Amino acid sequence: MEVYVVEFKPLYKQDAKSEEEKKVLEALEGVIDPEIGFDVVNLGLIYGLEVTDQSVNVKMTMTFAGCPLMDYMVSQVREVLKSLAIRPEVNVDLVFEPAWTPEFINPAIMNPEAAK
Repeated sequence: MEVYVVEFKPLYKQDAKSEEEKKVLEALEGVIDPEIGFDVVNLGLIYGLEVTDQSVNVKMTMTFAGCPLMDYMVSQVREVLKSLAIRPEVNVDLVFEPAWTPEFINPAIMNPEAAK
């Protein structure tokens, strides 16, 4: 039996594959986790992003599965992306695998000098 290890990393603005993805991630940097005080992108809560002809699809997580602000955070992501108006449909899927850890925080916000 072969075992495959898939390296996972959150999606940050510098990982954007297109200008539209960059715009989406920049907009999502405006969604702040009120308990932690950082935005959802740099916290490493965005696990996936797809911009199709009709929709913007986001896979995101929370800092923990029982987060009391889950509905609030998802609604904030939807509102920001709808106001961006790059596609008529916005889908936000919550995923909890892999579980978020503080290592997912973008190193650039923890130590800006080290990221240069």
